[in-house]
Amino acid sequence: MTPEQAVAAWRQGGAARNRVLVRLSQEDALDWAARLLTGPVDGRRLAAALLGRSSRPEDALGLLHRLAADGDRYTREAAVQAGGDLLIRHFDAVYPILGAWRTDPNPLVRRAVALIAGVAADPVRLDRVDPLLRLLGPLLADRAVEVRTGVAAALVHAFFPAYPDDVFEQLTYWSASHDEQVLWHVATALGGAPPELARRCLIVLRRVALSERRYVRAAVARTLARLAAASPDAVGAELRRWLGDEERLPIAREALGRIGEGQSCSAAEASAHPGA
Repeated sequence: MTPEQAVAAWRQGGAARNRVLVRLSQEDALDWAARLLTGPVDGRRLAAALLGRSSRPEDALGLLHRLAADGDRYTREAAVQAGGDLLIRHFDAVYPILGAWRTDPNPLVRRAVALIAGVAADPVRLDRVDPLLRLLGPLLADRAVEVRTGVAAALVHAFFPAYPDDVFEQLTYWSASHDEQVLWHVATALGGAPPELARRCLIVLRRVALSERRYVRAAVARTLARLAAASPDAVGAELRRWLGDEERLPIAREALGRIGEGQSCSAAEASAHPGA
């Protein structure tokens, strides 16, 4: 099979895509990935998928490093998935390499670390909670937009669902930071907490709300509005206290405004679809 034939099979999707992955993996996933790296975008996506199947994680990560910063979004996503698969299967070998990626000059590579850690988050593997959170920790202070959004996505969509109590405890610890970017992450991530943690989240938000940075305070207001959707009584009681607190009053007003907007949208939607 030539690289052109492999890419053509990949483009067919479905069973053809699975067959080409199996065949190339049986031959030499690393060799094939290296040959596909310089080709068209579909070839780079295929290369990433192959690398996730490699039995030589260090060498595979050497190639994934390039794909993690690819100009194509879907290639980057495939590289993240592949990195996560390697981390799951070869944790001890992959972990220190990802740790080194956190200081890479390319923000897309640093972003990939957070997302790969999220792929590896598994509620069955409680032994990996602490190392994964340690891997993520230094990235919270990263100012690059790409990294900030990647860390936020990993915390809300991967870590919280897998390890709600552990993540909450870690966010509580991070909330003592004096770094406004770290505090932004704490406030933002708490918006993804399950309803049963809402009251405890409000206690942490009281502290974060004292930040002088406007974007941190805005994140607190957004999270209060999100928590109110599932825990209206708890959030309502908290906001009533904040309305009597000069420092937290502006945040309370902004949160109430967001809650009111959400309720108005829900009411309008219900009116538009009365039979739903």
